Amino acid sequence: MCYTVSIYAKTHAIETAVGATFDDPAEYQPYVHVTGYAHPFLPFVTNKRPTALQMMSWGLIPRWARTEQAAADIRDRTLNARIETLFEKPSFKQAALTRTGLLPVQGFIEWRHEYKHKDPYLVRHHNEIFLTLGCIWDEWVNPRTGEVVPSFSIITTPSNTLMSWIHNSRKRMPLIIDAADREAWLRGITPDDVERLQRPFQDDVLEALQLKKEVSKLRVNTDDISLQEMVGDPFMQVPQRSGNLFA
Repeated sequence: MCYTVSIYAKTHAIETAVGATFDDPAEYQPYVHVTGYAHPFLPFVTNKRPTALQMMSWGLIPRWARTEQAAADIRDRTLNARIETLFEKPSFKQAALTRTGLLPVQGFIEWRHEYKHKDPYLVRHHNEIFLTLGCIWDEWVNPRTGEVVPSFSIITTPSNTLMSWIHNSRKRMPLIIDAADREAWLRGITPDDVERLQRPFQDDVLEALQLKKEVSKLRVNTDDISLQEMVGDPFMQVPQRSGNLFA
């Protein structure tokens, strides 16, 4: 799945990478890493305004949620949306038809399970600063206050070879949209696209870095870059040794 991301670059770097401009740069909160369960507001590009970077909350609240409690209950379950059932689930199907979006990140963190312990790995592009993750989004109006809450879900797919080794408990990964495909993604998708989109991502783009175990103890990290110091070297191929890679 994808429940922890990293996005702490300067606003101008994000704008240059995705070809969009922040509505209000002062609203941007960098995160060395952050879990979706904190429901952070992150920079986001929508199909409705493809040249704007808006701040959206992670954890999609469908517009049909009737109460604040219903919204709070559902958003923990909509951090991710499986591509295979995107057009079937009530929380996602309308957004999938009409509201695609992109989340720029510098990487995402997943955990490899080995016996009784878990090792965190940062996964990133091997020669670019950013990845863009394919998402859907919605806007929910709080019936009590009238506040409009924009929110999103990261679409996930079956994992490629590298991610199958890292995320060995679930074998899932976020849908990554190449720079050349961003415009087409924002034009929208249909159920006919599902078979194509669920194919595993190519194996020659991503690299992984094992991180300190302390990463697992901190859900929201706004400034401690030391927690992204590597344990060992980055790698793009599945390690041949079993067990802890750097034991």
